[in-house]
Amino acid sequence: MTRGICALTGASGYVGSRMAHHLTDVGWEVRALCRSPPDIPDSHLSHVPFDLADASASAALDGADALVHAAYDFSHRHWSDIARVNVGGSRALFAAAQAAGITRIVCVSTVAAFPGARSLYGRAKLAIERAALDVGGAVIRPGLVWGPQGAAMFGALRTAIERLPVIPLVVPADLSVTSVYEDDLAMFLERLLDGWPEGAGHLFVAASEEMLTFGELLRSLAAEHAPNRRFVGVPWVVAWLGLRTLEACGATPPFPSDRLLSLVHTDSDPLARATGPTACYGVKFRPFSLA
Repeated sequence: MTRGICALTGASGYVGSRMAHHLTDVGWEVRALCRSPPDIPDSHLSHVPFDLADASASAALDGADALVHAAYDFSHRHWSDIARVNVGGSRALFAAAQAAGITRIVCVSTVAAFPGARSLYGRAKLAIERAALDVGGAVIRPGLVWGPQGAAMFGALRTAIERLPVIPLVVPADLSVTSVYEDDLAMFLERLLDGWPEGAGHLFVAASEEMLTFGELLRSLAAEHAPNRRFVGVPWVVAWLGLRTLEACGATPPFPSDRLLSLVHTDSDPLARATGPTACYGVKFRPFSLA
């Protein structure tokens, strides 16, 4: 007996793969919608080629009981392309899910999405959230997702610390950061799907109430991976212009400029944005710790 078929976009990414692992472990048949097969050897997981730039998703959703949308194409740097692929592709995906009779629709977003967000990533995710809510879906905004093998934003910070002999501190050290452990996020998704339709139409913020500062986060990562690294304060605008210059020359910088922008201009109170309570789902979001 299974809980049903969950179509999951972005299953080859960090957050999506953790969700796929968890859902298969608790009895879901996961249909991974992504360009390349995820590295998840599980008999309860199948792969269907999918690209946000291709609006035809009806065949991939046929027979599914739930849709979890965690995909985002980071390869585009101009708003016109981001809006066309990520925002437009997500709207087409939600419309296809509605047409397929799927009522459990969950959009995995980010705390970088909020009214007034300056990063292109935050603006795009905010538009995708609205599209999900328009079709009666639910939105999960995770804090900085961390774990033993963490990737995404967490991984980018760790990689920068490992590679650079001197770490430029371009974000104020006292800037507050929300975080969520990868297993807690996956468990919350499971409970949200199980408790449907109570969560429909709501925005949930999956993050520990115990926030940490950006300085504490960097010092913790440095102590774990590069204890002898030295931190040097650098105006964020200077760092941002340097990253933008590398990107304009076709190079791939260790940290994308738009991601830096989303860190510097962060939401001052992301937990207050929630319209749905997470406590009733019985998941305790543990605070950040690499110990």
